[in-house]
Amino acid sequence: MKISYNWLKEFVDIGENPQELGTRFTSVGLAVDALETIGSDFVYELDVATNRPDCLSHIGVGREAGAIYGSRLRPPKFELRGAETRAGDVFSVSIADPDLCGRYCARYIEGVRIGPSPPWLKTRLESLGVRSINNVADITNYVMLELGQPLHAFDADTLHGRQIIVRRADVDEKMTTLDGVERQLNPSVLLIADKNRAVAIAGVMGGAATEISPTTKNVLLESANFNPLSIRKTSRAIGLSTEASYRFERGADIEMARFACDRTAALIGELADGKIYRDVIDIGTFLGAPVDDAIVERIFERLGFKTSKTSDGWSVEVPSHRVDIRGEEDLLEEIARHHGFDKFPATLPLWSGHGSGLPLEREERLLRNRLASTGYSEVITMAFSDEATERKFRPETEPVRLLNPIAEDESILRTSLIPSMLRTIEWNLNRGLRDLQLYELGKVYRNGSESRSLILAATGNLRTKSVHEAERDFDFYDLKGDVEEILGTFDVSLTMDHKAPPVYYHPGRSLRWGDVAVLGELHPEYVQFKHQRIYLAELDAEMLLRSGMRHSVEPIPRFPWIRRDLSLLLDKGTRYEDVRASVAAAEIPNLIRVEPFDRLESGPFPESKYSLAISLIYQSSERTLTDEEVEQFDRRILTLLEQRVGAQLRK
Repeated sequence: MKISYNWLKEFVDIGENPQELGTRFTSVGLAVDALETIGSDFVYELDVATNRPDCLSHIGVGREAGAIYGSRLRPPKFELRGAETRAGDVFSVSIADPDLCGRYCARYIEGVRIGPSPPWLKTRLESLGVRSINNVADITNYVMLELGQPLHAFDADTLHGRQIIVRRADVDEKMTTLDGVERQLNPSVLLIADKNRAVAIAGVMGGAATEISPTTKNVLLESANFNPLSIRKTSRAIGLSTEASYRFERGADIEMARFACDRTAALIGELADGKIYRDVIDIGTFLGAPVDDAIVERIFERLGFKTSKTSDGWSVEVPSHRVDIRGEEDLLEEIARHHGFDKFPATLPLWSGHGSGLPLEREERLLRNRLASTGYSEVITMAFSDEATERKFRPETEPVRLLNPIAEDESILRTSLIPSMLRTIEWNLNRGLRDLQLYELGKVYRNGSESRSLILAATGNLRTKSVHEAERDFDFYDLKGDVEEILGTFDVSLTMDHKAPPVYYHPGRSLRWGDVAVLGELHPEYVQFKHQRIYLAELDAEMLLRSGMRHSVEPIPRFPWIRRDLSLLLDKGTRYEDVRASVAAAEIPNLIRVEPFDRLESGPFPESKYSLAISLIYQSSERTLTDEEVEQFDRRILTLLEQRVGAQLRK
């Protein structure tokens, strides 16, 4: 962004030389990339952040300079002399897509004389890198640099139907822009059109058919405010970036549209001898303020509208010559225009609501925090996939097919998160990143319905080799512990399911926890990269999040805990889960924790047995437990272990 030092001084008193001011700019976040001497002026090249569109003008940078030096900003002054004829009597403006155009101001200027700009205007523009075209076009560029509001001037006599319509482009619509290029348009592009055709691409560039030429006599001046995202997408879609789109796609001041329109019209009247029609056409902005019934009725009466009072307002009969009046909004605009825009206060609407999170937002944030603290990084992948790959993991599922797929291998919506996760792992492995812990919380589409799923994936080393410790691969038990940590955060039972995991998991290295989770090592037949083991965990995210968070807040115990270790002999094939369930069946309130800590497959005991050592932690919140009580607890537990799983106390 180029800024003139001399131009800035017209808006604010500056107490330092150009070099010192440049240093000040940098210190407040307006980095000065260059300072160039051009004639008797100094021109700054400023690096303006994308979130500061207010500084894409001399008035905006002048406001910053005023804050630096404590000087009052002096906006440009001008005198606007309107003719007797109203602009709205000769031209009409309508906005068909108000979500993309928040305001459209227009002025009609009659009898302009197109010619070269005066030397001062030409010099000022060229010193800032803007080519001089003619007096009217130069004035629109001058005001854009001055106020930050892009403007466009149409040859009014080339506009069909003497009307402007702000609308989306039709399918396969085309128009030739000012640079002589025919542009292929689509319905995502916002256009400025007349009765029959497009005459400008909104916020980007005008059309060649309606440009200002040496024969132009009458001008329709446009000053509008457009949706930034719409302009950004349009600029990228047609491959065209301009000074106007550069400002609009960052966000323009909606209140500046009217002031800039008046400022430009005044300069055209002064430098091109144009006669400015009375009143600005201002569409899209409604200001709230009470208006007396008598004033409303008087305005409609003077306009030739027949009115009759109703219980909640007026019934209005529109005269046949007012073809521009189509609805209640147009009637409100008539009242606002004739009552006076200056009578409407600048206030924000009242709001008595309050902010709140989305459903399950707290639970989802907690889940993401737990995953991050466990070492997993989030990935976000596309929902499109190919049917052959999806059938490998969900052969029984009927996929949702796309009517117009963008590629053959993206013809359906994914039925599982596994294929996209494997593609992500492969992408990283091909680039030398071999130690990965990833997760995705995304949507899957099965049998015509949509649901959320969570997948965890890990491969490579859990701990790399260093001078302090040896290298260790990520294994099944690391994944199992991570899933237990996640499930333990929510109110979900960790009871194992005897139903076998899916076939794409390695047998003996996988398990299922009911309907909420299945995890294990991916079967080698499903792995393209053969030299690394892949560990996956699939969780039903909706079931997990809707189960609620597990809250457990307990005071610090006042009384000591007692630990007892039991070394058990069990038949081979006896699961620890059955041991744990047998201990729980004793229903001892003072038993606060059971932990296995040692296992021997062979030793001084029969080959059909194995040894399992468990620790039992007892504690009371009311008193210190006695040895007699603890021994009684131990006997009860040993009895149940013997009865249920045939456990014997190892001597």
